Amino acid sequence: MSSLQQLQQQKADLDLKIAQSLEISKKIALELAQAQIRQKEIDTGTTQIKALMEKYNLSQEDLFPNAQAKVIPIQSKEAKTLAEMRKYFNRR
Repeated sequence: MSSLQQLQQQKADLDLKIAQSLEISKKIALELAQAQIRQKEIDTGTTQIKALMEKYNLSQEDLFPNAQAKVIPIQSKEAKTLAEMRKYFNRR
């Protein structure tokens, strides 16, 4: 009789795991649908921005002027003499 009870317990455990898996599956499906909606909105916005850039002859630099490469200033202790400056730049 104990094996019947063990089987019933195992069945109950498996039913619980199945129910949990279905809930997780539904949650993942909802998150996927939301991500697809967001991606579609991003694509639409990107297309609109590109159209406006073409219409007004704008470049990315016009829209994002700070996106240029940053210049790293030379530290004063390394720029004391010409020889030190040469060593500094030859290391780079």
